[in-house]
Amino acid sequence: MAMIIDRFEGEFAVVEVDGKKTIDIPKKNLPVEAKEGDVLQSRDGKYAIDREETNRLRAEANKRMDDFWS
Repeated sequence: MAMIIDRFEGEFAVVEVDGKKTIDIPKKNLPVEAKEGDVLQSRDGKYAIDREETNRLRAEANKRMDDFWS
């Protein structure tokens, strides 16, 4: 299951799940450094940032933008 932080609204993170739906996760349940675009992993009810996947998706998005504007 892919979970990506879409945005923050008040005390919640709006998280896109599998590109199909969104769920609200209390910010207090996320790592303090979590930000928009981070990919989350959930283990035993705790959330962690998947740095490798986050970096891969950001690089892919940057490449698409570069290709679009060139």
